[in-house]
Amino acid sequence: MSGSASGETSLDAARAVLRRYWGYESFREHQRDVLASVLAGEDVVAIMPTGSGKSICYQVPALLDEGLTLVISPLIALMQDQVEQLTERGVPAAYINSTLPHHAIDQRWTDAEFGRYRLLYVAPERLQSDLFEARAERLPIQRIAVDEAHCVSEWGHHFRPAYRQIGEVRDRLGGPPMLAVTATATPEVRRDMLELLGLRAPAVHVHGFDRPNIIWSIFREANKPRTVRDVLDGVPGSGLIYVATRSNAEWWAERLQDDGVSAAAYHAGLSTARRAVVQQEWLSGAVRIVCATNAFGMGIDKPDVRFVIHADLPGSLEAYYQEAGRAGRDGRTAYAVLLYQPADAETQQALIATSHPEASDLRAVYDAICNLCQVPVGAQPEDPLVPNLDAVVRLTGRSRSVIDTAVQILEEQGVWRSHPVRRNHGLIRFEQSPDRVRSYAHGLDNQALSRFVLDVLRIVHADAFRGWWDIDLRRLERRTAVDRARLLRGLSFLQERGLIKWRGPDDGRRIELLTARAARLPIDDLTIRRDQRRAERRLADMQRYARSVTCRRRFLLSYFGEQSPARCGRCDVCLGRHAAVTITPDDEPLLRRILLAVDDGQSPMAPEAVPAEEDRRRHQALVDWLVQEQYLDVKNPLDEEYRLTDQAYRMLEQWAPRTE
Repeated sequence: MSGSASGETSLDAARAVLRRYWGYESFREHQRDVLASVLAGEDVVAIMPTGSGKSICYQVPALLDEGLTLVISPLIALMQDQVEQLTERGVPAAYINSTLPHHAIDQRWTDAEFGRYRLLYVAPERLQSDLFEARAERLPIQRIAVDEAHCVSEWGHHFRPAYRQIGEVRDRLGGPPMLAVTATATPEVRRDMLELLGLRAPAVHVHGFDRPNIIWSIFREANKPRTVRDVLDGVPGSGLIYVATRSNAEWWAERLQDDGVSAAAYHAGLSTARRAVVQQEWLSGAVRIVCATNAFGMGIDKPDVRFVIHADLPGSLEAYYQEAGRAGRDGRTAYAVLLYQPADAETQQALIATSHPEASDLRAVYDAICNLCQVPVGAQPEDPLVPNLDAVVRLTGRSRSVIDTAVQILEEQGVWRSHPVRRNHGLIRFEQSPDRVRSYAHGLDNQALSRFVLDVLRIVHADAFRGWWDIDLRRLERRTAVDRARLLRGLSFLQERGLIKWRGPDDGRRIELLTARAARLPIDDLTIRRDQRRAERRLADMQRYARSVTCRRRFLLSYFGEQSPARCGRCDVCLGRHAAVTITPDDEPLLRRILLAVDDGQSPMAPEAVPAEEDRRRHQALVDWLVQEQYLDVKNPLDEEYRLTDQAYRMLEQWAPRTE
């Protein structure tokens, strides 16, 4: 059936596919709406919460089409997990990402070209590879599905520049229909998705930002460990504790373990093997709590998470909503808890500053690396640089985190290519043509060495004849049946004979200059500053939520562009779960000042409305009291806009000075 089929017949066919491969009798209402547009051959934008079955909206149509659905996804773990599940159901599917050896990538493109798959998952960067360029026009692609489509937008918190090339890729593929799906997108991000993906009069479906089974709460308690313990004691089941830094993840895990709670830390500083163990133990229930940075959770589906606690302030509402939304995917009651103190914002402000270094920082790091690696101005070494980053820290006076960020930004700006440091991987480049290498091998009297050279020639990708290429030494060991020590000696021997150049695993980052060293490096500082301002605005939105005195659910839905009642009846505000504020005659001047500020059009929580000498916590408590006692009405929670009620005007009249 063609991808342009429409009407009830198409939905009937889709239901039959759903029943056959997934065992479900019917679609959810929001899935049915999206599928109707997809099956009609339209471009579609589907914004649906995590766990709502977004993937069904392109997987089912793929089985109704004769051709290939190309799924563009930024998440290696997610694409591998989905392909594994599809394969178990008998659906022909595959993925292409950096975990595969190059010969396997080449073979999968070939298989896709000849119709072996119905779904092929790729990272967006793969669409810029030579292999894809060579095959694009021959691939039988009937539809493109763009997962995590918010990555196209610089407003999004997982911006991926390669997403902006998807529109051009689509044109080369003949313009097949496109489905863009994501779980979180503000109105600004939605506009970017429509424009930057080149969607043609798309049907836009926004479903289910509302998670009515989640009870949203904010605690402004100074004693965070006690509050966490109260949640753990009061809510049975597994959960997550999100924090802002690696050290905090370790601290919370150790604290809970000392209290007899089964907990583990998870962050990017752990080894890949350790992260996999923690993830699996949590999924299986062997570990109750994972204390994690934002490195944890993308693409992980555990339906019975009963609570998600944010012990530190997240950097954006998008990040907060997505992380908190990992609770209660089974539809049962779950809890999203934010622990907040005003000083918490300082950590996120420091992270923003670290991730957006000044142009002077970038130039200092660039010059230091070039100087340490003895690269003169105007030179472009053929071999990768292996700088000692500890020496760069000493030379520049910048922190290691600023240096790591600078290396990443300079790569994004096309200055160099940074090769990942992996214990079992090296870099290799052939210095002679394939024929010369083959002739050398055949001319050797040592048959073992001859076989070794030919094995290397067969295993290493052809692009290694044009530039440096990553090589997995474990795979080379298996294919050559040579242990690691002999393997390294063999590669060194070939390098001495001028056949190859290679760089073995080491502790230093390897950097390949893409242009000759400049005397003064040109920096696109405008883009960096713009990104920093956006990050600061997102943090300000997060702070507004943390100190809001309105219904939590209303605030979140308003942020994502959805309507909601003024009160949900289930969040901490609506349930009145915070201790009542005791008002004394001494509070009268501050209450009056708050009401007059609102009457003048100011936010009662704006810095100018809270004098430095005042106790901010008391000020916040009085604003809460005025809202709860219906002296203030929340007009717009996003902008902290309030208005006085009639009751408030009567209070002000009572306080007005009497005239004779």
